[in-house]
Amino acid sequence: MIHISDTARYDQPAGKIFAILTDPSRYPAWQPDVDSATLTDDGPARQGARVRQVRTVMGHRTEIGLTFTRLVPAELVTLATAAGARPAVRQSYRLWQDGDGCRLDYKLTLDGVPKMAEHLARAQLTRQIPQMLERLATIAANR
Repeated sequence: MIHISDTARYDQPAGKIFAILTDPSRYPAWQPDVDSATLTDDGPARQGARVRQVRTVMGHRTEIGLTFTRLVPAELVTLATAAGARPAVRQSYRLWQDGDGCRLDYKLTLDGVPKMAEHLARAQLTRQIPQMLERLATIAANR
């Protein structure tokens, strides 16, 4: 099992970051391995809404289905794959208002990555996640 966490500080309010986190169409702009992402349900993101992502991971194009499992406006976004999916993915974005800006605590758990690939996946994610959070800052500043 792989656990990765990181923290970022943004000059924008938590509500602005939350809006980007809950807009799957914007994921390719700040998540480097996401080629496309769309809500599969009608309407805006909400708890229980599903997201279809096409990703290129370690040179392999793959489709992943995620569900918004918790949404607390300007505070929390969690996504997870369906029970039994391999690898199982759980992401958590917790936002804390901090003056005019905010802090984001990010956690990722991957379960079911083949043991032979676990070290490579962990190394790639450890490099990629800080870049992802930095890109999120750029998107928020230009929005």
